[in-house]
Amino acid sequence: MRIPKDYFYYYKAWWTKEPVLHLFPHWDWHGREGDEIPVWVHSNLDEVELFVNGESLGSQKVPHLGHVEWKVKYEPGFIEARGSKDGKVVLTEKRETTGPTVAIRLTADRTEIDADGADVAILKVEALDKEGRPVPTAGNLIGFKVIGAGSLIGVGNGDPNCQESDKEPKRSLFNGLAQVIVQSTKWPGEIHIEAAKEGWDGPELAGAKLTIKTRRSAPRPTVA
Repeated sequence: MRIPKDYFYYYKAWWTKEPVLHLFPHWDWHGREGDEIPVWVHSNLDEVELFVNGESLGSQKVPHLGHVEWKVKYEPGFIEARGSKDGKVVLTEKRETTGPTVAIRLTADRTEIDADGADVAILKVEALDKEGRPVPTAGNLIGFKVIGAGSLIGVGNGDPNCQESDKEPKRSLFNGLAQVIVQSTKWPGEIHIEAAKEGWDGPELAGAKLTIKTRRSAPRPTVA
C-alpha cells in the first residue's frame, strides 16, 4: 500500500495505457473564500470539463505529456472533473469540502499474512469527518497499540520534511494520512492494532481497531 502524491498520476497517465483522471488539489480552503485556487487535472483522455458546485467552467483539450488547469475562486461545496474520450464521458472525479475530523479509520493491504517472522501488513491511517469522508487537511498526532502475534516495525506519513521517529508507535497525519507497518511472529494467531488520538490538543476523535490474522507457514529459506 502506498500514499501516491499528485505527480504519481502524471506518470501513470503518460506511461501506462490505463485511462487516468486525477483532480487536485483538495477543496478545503476554509478562510480563503473568494481567493483564486489553481485546479489541475492529470489525464490521458481527450478533454476534461470542470464543474464548480454544478456549474461548468468549460472544457479543455488535454495536451500530450501535459495537464489542464483552471483558476477557480474558492467557495465551499465541490469541484468535479469529467474526462471524455471520443466524445463520451468515461471518467469523473470529485473533491468536496469536508467537515472537522471526528474519527480515525484503519485499512490494511492484507488481512492475513504468514506467521514466518518476516511477513508484513501495511495499514493506511485516515482522518474522517462525520460523513465518513477523508479530511485532506488533517494533521492530528495518532498513537498506535499493537498486541498479539506481531509487532509494529515502522510508521510513516509521506511528508519528506517530517522529523518524527519512524519507529515509535505514533505519527502525525500528513494530508490526512499516515501508515503503519506490522510484522508477524513465528506463531500463528492474530495481530490486534488500535489507533487513537495522541496528546491533549484538539477535539476528541473516535479511535479505530483492526485485526490481522497470521497463518502457519514454513520458515523462509536462510543462507547458512
